Amino acid sequence: MTTLTLTPPSEATGELAELYAAIEKSFGGVPEGLQLFGVSPKLLAIQMQLLGYFGQHPRLSANFLALLRYILSEDGHCQFCIGFNQSLLVNAGISPEAIQKALENPRNGPLAERENLLLDYVVRAVRNPHAVKDAEVDQLRQEGWTDQDIFEAVAHGAQHTAVDILFETFRVAPL
Repeated sequence: MTTLTLTPPSEATGELAELYAAIEKSFGGVPEGLQLFGVSPKLLAIQMQLLGYFGQHPRLSANFLALLRYILSEDGHCQFCIGFNQSLLVNAGISPEAIQKALENPRNGPLAERENLLLDYVVRAVRNPHAVKDAEVDQLRQEGWTDQDIFEAVAHGAQHTAVDILFETFRVAPL
């Protein structure tokens, strides 16, 4: 039960009803976390655009993004996001042991070596932007990542950390 008053889909009107209808079409329902964003329909629309963009990202894989969110959610103790992203990873065939190994050291994750390298960089950048070195960007470029890929990976991690904070602050229930 969240600390803010949420509008359930059955009571939504106007722009919020339209957003909820699109969410129901995509997800089969409106999860409590997205109902929380419904407190501000404009921010819900932006969040849906972000989810849509990263869900179709041409170069950052779904497993990379889910593992990034999982690790950062563990940092923020966001039980909803931990459970959601862990389920995505397990359903994609990644073992709980491999997920735990990545949590302990992202460079040892179950992804391709170049993805693990980017994962490690993004996790460290989000935790402490001053902990990453300029030379690491050149190393990521040598692995085939573009500046846009690197920027968008860090942006996704930073934005997800903000979502974790919102979910924990307003007590979104775990899955």
